[in-house]
Amino acid sequence: MANIIKTLQEVTMENQAATAIGGDDSLTFSKFWSLTDRFAGGLQAREITAGDAIAIRLSNPRAFLIAFYGTLRNGCVPVTMPTDYRTDDIIAVLNETGCDAFVTDETPFLTILNRADETRVAITVDCDARMGVTLSAFLDNDGMNSAGSRTGIDVVRQSDSDRGLIAYVGHDDGEPLGVTYTHAALAGAASVGRSILERDGTQCHLGSLPLSNPLELMYGTTATILDGGTYLPHPQWDPETVQSLCYTDRVDRTFVSPSQYETLAALEIDADETVAVLEPTTAALEEHEDAVTRLRGRPETGLTHVRTSATADTSPRWETVPMVESCVLEDGADGELAVSGPAVMDGYVGRPALTDETIETNDSTRWIRTGVTGDEPGLSQPGDTTDLADSISS
Repeated sequence: MANIIKTLQEVTMENQAATAIGGDDSLTFSKFWSLTDRFAGGLQAREITAGDAIAIRLSNPRAFLIAFYGTLRNGCVPVTMPTDYRTDDIIAVLNETGCDAFVTDETPFLTILNRADETRVAITVDCDARMGVTLSAFLDNDGMNSAGSRTGIDVVRQSDSDRGLIAYVGHDDGEPLGVTYTHAALAGAASVGRSILERDGTQCHLGSLPLSNPLELMYGTTATILDGGTYLPHPQWDPETVQSLCYTDRVDRTFVSPSQYETLAALEIDADETVAVLEPTTAALEEHEDAVTRLRGRPETGLTHVRTSATADTSPRWETVPMVESCVLEDGADGELAVSGPAVMDGYVGRPALTDETIETNDSTRWIRTGVTGDEPGLSQPGDTTDLADSISS
């Protein structure tokens, strides 16, 4: 059983007074667990039960994480979406996933509710509730455990293969694209995330990317919190503030985009100590003289490769992260790099053809195509190839 919430509860029991979410409105693990418990209680009070989908579109990291873990605690499936999704995209997501509830800071949202077929509860954060209910009112209950205990007896246990998260990441054609992960993938990403850029002592992760980014959510935030560390949210990207926080708050790590890193590098931040640059697997390799840690990955694959100052001059320059395997699928002139690991996607939402094009199965191993040619330097493993014509089965 891969139960993320059970793990969170175990961390809470051992570390109740420690800070789980930092910032101006910080939360200890004990308080965070209580609010998570109450969010689940709010869902149960409205007859929203295990397996139901809950949409989350929020820029407030504190509220986002309460809703995210509270949804999981109730056995429901969180559906996250970027905050730049507007009315038509949001409606498409709600209808495609059949969400029973919508947690939002979008104003107005009545048009969304009127056009969402199955959504019957709107939970609002930092905006007018209108026909919905504010998050504070939604949390005004005794939680899942009527006795107020944190024994976890009411945690809805999920199997490894059950849906654990649907993250919407956008798509080149402009239509919302949802990526589905199992509970095993959530647990796998958290486990891998704890081992990336491991430091001595308690981990502190500075959130400079939105939580709707599944790499940030699964490898950064979740891995940190489940390790008993502190997630320090920074929802509004500002390079000067990030630079200051990296120094003054003794942040162990933060994930940034390539463009964010270039801005930070211009400020001469000591990037190799604090920053990991997240690059899409399909991005072209760039040579840098600096010693910054670089991580490659996509929502479909999870984080797959890492390059640090220690490995920059070795071959291959990019090493696979723990528990990830790579191969070259030989069905083209140069072949295509594919990866397999504990946190690869289960598939796309509502796009079976695209799922079939992206996932190949070989001897029960699910390989995710990356779009990178097999001869790209530093990524392919010599001699580690798979011949599609001979060994791929559906």
